[in-house]
Amino acid sequence: MTARAQLLLTPLFILAAASCERGGEVARLPQTKAPPAAAPAATPAPAPAAPSAPADPPAGATASPFLSGTTEAHRKSILTPKVSSAVTRVHVREGDMVKLNQPLVTLDTRDFVLRAQQADAARDGAKVQLDAAKIDWNRIKALLAEKAVPQSQFDTVDARYKGAAAGLAAAEAAVGLARKALRDSVVRAPFDGLIVKRQVNEGEYATVMPATALVTIEEIDPVDLRIQVPATNGQMAVGDPVHVRLPATGQELELRLTRVVPSSDPHTRTFSAIVEIPNPDHSLRSGLYAEVTLRPRSTAAVTATETTKTKKRVRSPRD
Repeated sequence: MTARAQLLLTPLFILAAASCERGGEVARLPQTKAPPAAAPAATPAPAPAAPSAPADPPAGATASPFLSGTTEAHRKSILTPKVSSAVTRVHVREGDMVKLNQPLVTLDTRDFVLRAQQADAARDGAKVQLDAAKIDWNRIKALLAEKAVPQSQFDTVDARYKGAAAGLAAAEAAVGLARKALRDSVVRAPFDGLIVKRQVNEGEYATVMPATALVTIEEIDPVDLRIQVPATNGQMAVGDPVHVRLPATGQELELRLTRVVPSSDPHTRTFSAIVEIPNPDHSLRSGLYAEVTLRPRSTAAVTATETTKTKKRVRSPRD
């Protein structure tokens, strides 16, 4: 074969080879992908165990759950003056224990002393007028008996005498008011207690209207423990035992309900029960938190009472 023929046949061989490769690609079957392995079947989760019913409380157990309580003063008073005057001395400070009728605040008494003296003088003058009127009355009364004076003259003297007697009574009342104002210038403790706040100092002016707060006093022996009891626990009564724990002092006390407020709060659906805690050493203060366990009357006692009432309602066959 000549070189010219070889040059002509070479492109033909290249085209034939390319056709064979294309045909091979067309004829090649697509590769089938193996199906994915099936996921293992999920094991069903075990059903949650049904909650077991709470065990019945032991027979005779009547204690209620813990309730919270707060201590408060047995009595609390914000003292204000009964007369208006400047403060000359404050006898107490916050935290002082005071006794009944102990002076707490003294007001300026100079005006009240002068008013008392003025009232005394007015009373003395009224006495003199009454004595003079009585002398005239006796004299005119005797003349009237002898018909020496007309009845109208006696009536005039009698009216003057009665007016003098009324004037003396008014003067006596003025003396009493002046002396009372003098006594009221010293503000005293209304009961034994603790001074929790002092609102004035020397030199300030205390008024009756508007009332000026002077000191605040609390009675803390005993201390009241106020408990908010759910309305569903409505069988609580005065005298029921309670267990009280005071975390602040570590005390645990066995006491009894002193008072029960029968009206419930419509917002919280609770009513108040009060326990009085003896506090002779004044170790307890108002505002302490307490954990309280109420112990109502036993179920057996309530059942016995209801059975007795039922028997009373059943009439005897002999009736």
